[in-house]
Amino acid sequence: MEYAHVSVKFPQDLDTEIEQFLKETGIYTNKSEFIKEACRSHLQTLQSDTAVAALRLEQLLAKAEQRTESHEELQDRLTDLQAAVDADQEAVADAVEEAREDTAKQLFDRSES
Repeated sequence: MEYAHVSVKFPQDLDTEIEQFLKETGIYTNKSEFIKEACRSHLQTLQSDTAVAALRLEQLLAKAEQRTESHEELQDRLTDLQAAVDADQEAVADAVEEAREDTAKQLFDRSES
């Protein structure tokens, strides 16, 4: 497996808290393992959030309008997103409507500048 090197700065208090947790529990062998697991967990949470799925859908639709991706790429991503949001249609509809309103507001504000 290839690894990317990422530099992250933490507030000293957070770093101390992580170090103390690692020392007290021994669950993770080092800070790097702890941070990788925290990132994986947070990413899973975000990917299962219907509001985030709706936001991603809006971004894809905006890209489709700009034609920055091929039809096949967009269709594949839309299919994947559709599968992710099918479970909670009402929440998705609300999130999409809110995202559309935000997008319209942003576009309207930009056009006035």
